[in-house]
Amino acid sequence: MKMKKSLISMALVALLILGGASAYAQKAATVIPEVVSKTGMVAAAHPLSSQAGLAILKAGGNAIDAAVATAFANGVVEPNANGIGGEGYIVIYLKAQNKVTSIDYRSRASFNPTTAAKWPAEGQLSVAVPGTVAGLAKALQEYGTMSLAQVLAPAIKLAEDGFVVTPTLAGVISDNYKRAMPNKALMAIIAPDGLPLEAGDVYKNPDLAKTLRKIAAEGTDGFYKGEVAKAIADDMKANGGLIDEKDLAQYKAIEREPATGTYRGYDIVSAPAPVGGFLLIESLNMIENYDIKSWGFDSAKKLHLFSEVLARAFDDYYDVLGDPDYVDVPMKALTSKGYANAKAASIKIDSMTTSYDKINPNSEHWSTTHMSVVDKDGNLVALTQTLSSFFGAAVAVPGTGIILNNEMGNFNGKKGTSAYAPGKRMNTTIAPTVIMKDGKAFATLGTPGAMRIIPTLTQIVTNLIDYGMGMQEAIEAPRMYCTYLQGPGKTTIELEGTLFPAKTLDDLKALGYKVKSYEGRDLYFGGVQGIILKDGALHGGADPRRDGAVYGY
Repeated sequence: MKMKKSLISMALVALLILGGASAYAQKAATVIPEVVSKTGMVAAAHPLSSQAGLAILKAGGNAIDAAVATAFANGVVEPNANGIGGEGYIVIYLKAQNKVTSIDYRSRASFNPTTAAKWPAEGQLSVAVPGTVAGLAKALQEYGTMSLAQVLAPAIKLAEDGFVVTPTLAGVISDNYKRAMPNKALMAIIAPDGLPLEAGDVYKNPDLAKTLRKIAAEGTDGFYKGEVAKAIADDMKANGGLIDEKDLAQYKAIEREPATGTYRGYDIVSAPAPVGGFLLIESLNMIENYDIKSWGFDSAKKLHLFSEVLARAFDDYYDVLGDPDYVDVPMKALTSKGYANAKAASIKIDSMTTSYDKINPNSEHWSTTHMSVVDKDGNLVALTQTLSSFFGAAVAVPGTGIILNNEMGNFNGKKGTSAYAPGKRMNTTIAPTVIMKDGKAFATLGTPGAMRIIPTLTQIVTNLIDYGMGMQEAIEAPRMYCTYLQGPGKTTIELEGTLFPAKTLDDLKALGYKVKSYEGRDLYFGGVQGIILKDGALHGGADPRRDGAVYGY
């Protein structure tokens, strides 16, 4: 289904309600005006979660406080994409310490072994141990300044009082209604009267508000131990799931050294294994060999190069990437210029490679979300979290309001580094990213979109650096996706075709591509939220492909 565009007026009205002093740098080429402010900024996938983060910044919180508040709030207002039953990754830049770090709160498999040959797309067996509460709490404890109760307050209020359902959320609820029907607890949340909530209805989740209050009072033990943990474990046991109370009590978020690289003099800092930051860096390393600016933004030659580059990067996704606590992931080698140059050497600009066909382009789901934050002191946060599929496992835990992930499917039955093992974290392509220039912060960005995440971020980074676009312009620019090369006449390149010149599509066909064209900007290609710092100001961008909104002051 093609989703309806964001409620732009809703975002602007919310900004006025906040009394923000943001100036708008109107650009005729953008659907949403670029937001410019001087002090602090939050960009997230829903106006109400952005509003929650900005309120924390205005109350004196730092970027980490605001990001955690935004993330918890977003789990309420974008329940299809993320929440405390899911997981994620956060990348942090601390200006005063000139430090970059990342926190892995990826879900992991239960320690209880299984002989399941294939993971289902829904149901309790598809659920991995959630990491969101542990990860956000760890980020707050290590680098924030506020209490968990303070940053949870906006999310609790939204869950209890409710909010107006947008066309985007209504569309996702409708599309997933059949998946949800077997689970009474989820149906009580998204279809309380038996019919799916529609745009304009009020969405409430009072059970989730109760759970969030318990976490605010008890910390992570309010989720991973006691009453909530028992409710999760009981639901698992009754319905064939693997997770028990011991699994929940043993879960830990892990601080890791980020994946790092450079691109045309900029430092790229992204999330490391077991997620996709290295794929972004590897792709940029290959592209750096070519003068893509001279080719033109919308040339078939550039799109062909990106297809070739991305196929080579994704060749490493299943073969090399894995949980670094279980397998040796050679991050330094994967992000090195020499490795990328060796892979790029086989690229032919005038013809298509036929051997990079290992990645099924539909092997991951769409449901993820991203938020970016900058505070008055110049600290940056890029945070991406997910349930895997829309509404995850299509399972809610009775009495808790928690919608659970279906991350077990990301093991995909593969052998080698990405294979299933009890207790192991599974791979995914999420890649929250911070960009530096000459030792100073330049940008924070990220996107949902499953296998489109790395292609989309590669395009956004090159839009910013090679083509000199502003953040909103870079986000709204048309996108492509192709990581699965099978040779002329067999390879499909997907793109927002009506936004490209007709000649570009004709030239791609002449190269041997089958072209799948989407009408306008489509949710399929992600939902980027980002902020750049230039000329002493913050310039925010939100994606009209979803309900993105930027607020600054």
